[in-house]
Amino acid sequence: MKIILSLVLTFFLNGAFAKEYQIFDPKKNSIWTPYTYVINGTFDVIQNPYWFSQKNYSEKMTVVWNRIKEPDKNIKRDGGYGKLIKDEFFSSRVVPNIGLHFIGGSYDTLMLREYFEYNGYPAPAVWSFLFTYAAHMGNEALETSHHEISSHDHIADLYVFDLAAFIMSYNKTYMNFLLDEMEVKAWHFQPVWSLKSDDFFNAGLNYITRPKVLQFNDGKLKPFIYFGMQNIAGLSFTYKEERVISVGGGMSLTDPLEQKGRFVVSLFHETNGELDGSLFINGSEDMSWRLNLYPNLLKYKDVDPGFIVGNKRGGGISLGLTVNMPFGLGTDHL
Repeated sequence: MKIILSLVLTFFLNGAFAKEYQIFDPKKNSIWTPYTYVINGTFDVIQNPYWFSQKNYSEKMTVVWNRIKEPDKNIKRDGGYGKLIKDEFFSSRVVPNIGLHFIGGSYDTLMLREYFEYNGYPAPAVWSFLFTYAAHMGNEALETSHHEISSHDHIADLYVFDLAAFIMSYNKTYMNFLLDEMEVKAWHFQPVWSLKSDDFFNAGLNYITRPKVLQFNDGKLKPFIYFGMQNIAGLSFTYKEERVISVGGGMSLTDPLEQKGRFVVSLFHETNGELDGSLFINGSEDMSWRLNLYPNLLKYKDVDPGFIVGNKRGGGISLGLTVNMPFGLGTDHL
């Protein structure tokens, strides 16, 4: 623990934050806020309503805190270090650990740090750490909804993968590889607060990668991988200058530990490198279909609206609207 704290403090005290903006662009990210990120990160797992619930949030936060505040004691209580290593590093559980917590976490940490630096916050590294861990802690709290999630999951995520992501976000070689060679981007959802149920919906952290080494036709046709609570593979096609359409199919997770789920089909459109809209059929959050239209498509002068509409499996329409706010308002079951 002392070694971890000393590493983090070294980064903070040395002011080792990015001076060149690799991700954040105020012209393209005008509505992006750290609060939106925390909401998306916290409520990401509610995309799987079969395992996770956002009810009794404060009680779940207490549970996760009790599990992580004494890691050695809880690791031994839940099966020991051997079981932790086997489950979290050498089973299917390592897939979200690496994809979401490590790769996605390093991307988001750099994005946050650049946001805080651009907006003149003192110690942007400290702010980025606080906001990333707020999202991580919220996410871990909601994961306590299911009995198969033990302290091992929280400890591996918070003490290993999330911390490694924070540290590696300072490594320019690693980040340049993610951003330039793998073309990693965040395509997070637009979270909406339901006026009917007093819960969030349409929240989630999602990432894509289009490895350069596999691109062909002068980069006009690219392999496309989308990962989060929905894991999708397909192709991206540049059909007009700066306009890209991506199609794919894959799995919407219903059992995240066993990497099981239902088949989902997706369609995306981008302009100038920014997401205009996404359509999922048979996707997460128990929706038979869901359409997100982003501000890049709907923007008018200083107004940055986003629109969400979806159909819940078994009946019921979900609607949401965001306008220059960290989250939107709507209803999740008309």
